[in-house]
Amino acid sequence: MLLMKRIFVFLSLVLLAMLANAQSDGFSCIQGKVEGENAPREIKLLRAEHGAPIICATTQVSAAGSFGFAIEPSADSAYYYLYDGKNYFRLCLQPSITIKVVWSGDEFNFIEPACKENQVLLRWYSMERPLRFFRKSDSYAAFFQRFDSVAAVSKSFLEDLKQADSPYFMQMEDIVRLDLLNDFVSYISKYQQSYESEESASAYYRNLMQRFPETSASLLCQPYGCTLMKEYFNYKQTYIYRQREFSMDQQLAEIQNTDLRMEYILANIPTDDFARYCEYEDRYLPLLPDEKIRSRMRNHEHRPQGGMRQGEKAPNLIFQDIEGRLHSMTELLGKWVYVDIWATWCVPCKAEIPDLKALEEKYKKSNVVFVSISIDKNHATWKRFVKDKQLGGLQLWAGDWSELPSEMELGSVPRFLLIDPRGNWFDSNAPRPSSTEIQRFFHEKLD
Repeated sequence: MLLMKRIFVFLSLVLLAMLANAQSDGFSCIQGKVEGENAPREIKLLRAEHGAPIICATTQVSAAGSFGFAIEPSADSAYYYLYDGKNYFRLCLQPSITIKVVWSGDEFNFIEPACKENQVLLRWYSMERPLRFFRKSDSYAAFFQRFDSVAAVSKSFLEDLKQADSPYFMQMEDIVRLDLLNDFVSYISKYQQSYESEESASAYYRNLMQRFPETSASLLCQPYGCTLMKEYFNYKQTYIYRQREFSMDQQLAEIQNTDLRMEYILANIPTDDFARYCEYEDRYLPLLPDEKIRSRMRNHEHRPQGGMRQGEKAPNLIFQDIEGRLHSMTELLGKWVYVDIWATWCVPCKAEIPDLKALEEKYKKSNVVFVSISIDKNHATWKRFVKDKQLGGLQLWAGDWSELPSEMELGSVPRFLLIDPRGNWFDSNAPRPSSTEIQRFFHEKLD
């Protein structure tokens, strides 16, 4: 037992030494200790991106109750979050400082804030605490009195910062407003059990339910941003609209900020069924403003994948044409679709162009559409090639291999696909235009 204690002490000293070296190299260091019952065994260090938490690092709490992080702060945002599996604890990281924290009684707190920003955060954290931690014996209605009290104190707190000409006023104004909104929505979402109960007496509540209140993209700088939007609209469906429909389009109409609207679309991507995903993508991907954002939908890590066998649903393959208009394979339902995946730098792809043009000419009045999707990264090069070579059919630009469904396992180009009139795969690796097989297929199906 004595040997084990010595090992724990040794490991703690090693951790402290490592953090000290990291601090001298311009890293921000966090030294923490865990006390009390129900202590977490694992601590995560997070940052917020697109209104969701992103894990920067994870550490196990030592048997002696210590943990630590050393990280080079991001140039985009100095705010990070410790996470114990239940709650976020916001802190400001700066180069070459060491912040000391403690976890006790189900929450984090500062021991040594190490900078003025964290001192200000500590003041707000102490004010907000009654909205995050309360006794089980407290009544549902008690929260709303506490909320009004905290909101009033927060106004004085922000006014003090403003009067002192604090450089943190603008940041804290956003943080306070958004934390209050999150605390309120989280509470009613979790604890309300009947229609029109005590919350309806709250002026904040009545204003809140008129339409989604946040108009600033700063909500996306918080790890709870997208969760907050979901909770708000789920609550509104349950307690305001009740049995009436509250559609995704109605919800989006309430969100006044374009960036928030975009992230809400991405946060609600169906993850359980490929057909549902395709319907959702067909409806909402065109509302996303540019290819960078559309790529996040196409490559969403939880996007359901489709099958590739004959008769299984084919993907939408939504890409822009030479004029920048988006097209989906769903536009072509009722027709056979012959798809050519190609690139201007691909010699075998270009060798197939004369035969492809011949097929297009022969069957231009038949029940088939010829679609070419380029994976050229250079949009201008693709556009110039299409015009110079007078390519026919529907010419679309994907911009990279990665924009095509990963389940297609493209591997190389050219790759040809056949989609039947119901929008299902007929052949996910179809014969080339120069082959006798594809010519025989078209003769049997279309002549």
